[in-house]
Amino acid sequence: MALLGPLRQAITGAGPAIAPLPVTGPTISAAYLERLRAATCPDDASKPLEAEDVAAVLATSGSMGQPKGVLLTAAGLTALDQVVNGANAQWIAALPLHSMGGFNVAVRALASGREPIAVASLGGATPFTSAVFADAVKRASGAPIHVSLVASQLRRLLADDIGVTALQACALVLVGAGPLANRTRVLAEEQGVKVVASYGMTETSGGCVFDGLPLPGVQVHGPTDPAGTLIVNGPMLAAGYRLAPELSRAAFTSAGFITSDLGSVDGAGFVTILGRADDVAIINGVNVSVLAVEQVIGEIPGVEAVSVITVIGPDSQSALVAAVESAIGPTLETVIKASVQQQLGTAAVPCHVLDLPGLPPLPNGKVDRATLIKIAGQSGRLPWQL
Repeated sequence: MALLGPLRQAITGAGPAIAPLPVTGPTISAAYLERLRAATCPDDASKPLEAEDVAAVLATSGSMGQPKGVLLTAAGLTALDQVVNGANAQWIAALPLHSMGGFNVAVRALASGREPIAVASLGGATPFTSAVFADAVKRASGAPIHVSLVASQLRRLLADDIGVTALQACALVLVGAGPLANRTRVLAEEQGVKVVASYGMTETSGGCVFDGLPLPGVQVHGPTDPAGTLIVNGPMLAAGYRLAPELSRAAFTSAGFITSDLGSVDGAGFVTILGRADDVAIINGVNVSVLAVEQVIGEIPGVEAVSVITVIGPDSQSALVAAVESAIGPTLETVIKASVQQQLGTAAVPCHVLDLPGLPPLPNGKVDRATLIKIAGQSGRLPWQL
């Protein structure tokens, strides 16, 4: 609630730009908060904002390094509000408000004229459960209910009747911040829950491609075949990066924002995401798509969540490690390696499988890949450690 007033003033121009930051707590470390401050540089008179029309500065997730501060204008933040909101939507805030997914909910809620309803777990006050989500849904009435989730939250809600019933009451369930496993989508549809996979990033003011189709006014450019780097354009683009003019000029071009994602666009404009450009690992001279390996593992029955990481060793040697949350048990590694080899070939087989009770998350719900790399490095199971 403390965010809404300053946000409304920033968007209308009645107040200064804002940089939403979390407070330290069970899910926010002091070190993580300092990384966000370094990216956004709020309240620093020696480092003025790059443009007067900037309404907010948000930090990217920084899942693999230092976050970047993204300069978001009021026009860009609100460009797709009417398309996504429909008529009189009631938004539920289930994602951290300092990340783009959660911040977007606040922006769109203001546009709909209804303050968002916060799930009790927001900010780490309590764990995210079906019960706290269902409570937020019960407090929403008289309007179509919209919510943005990450895939792990959706899986948790689909695991019991309370969560399923709450999801069924929602008119729009957006799922972003990473790929949505086909198995999870099918399970949702079997329960009568219509989910929409959202693709976007902080630099595009959040999701701008829904279920592979760009929203009205959004253009996505990329080769039809083979896959290449995607370029996104439209009125929702950010103005650049905080205190990084050279990086801004390289990423924000006349053609649009040059993403870090590989994909293709067919003749009908359908966008297929094939993974990040930096997630193509060279294993024994063979290019391997990390996303493809994740997708194969994610479809194995019993696998709840998976993240595949590339670990770089001596002499720039690369190795794939799969971090998995599952109920398979002692045969997990054998099952995974056999499935990946059969579908993708020997080069794509992870050298090691980390069987974890849960994948370490960043506060915005994305997987903390840097932490996984540290865990893998301590395993003693990498090729150069044997």
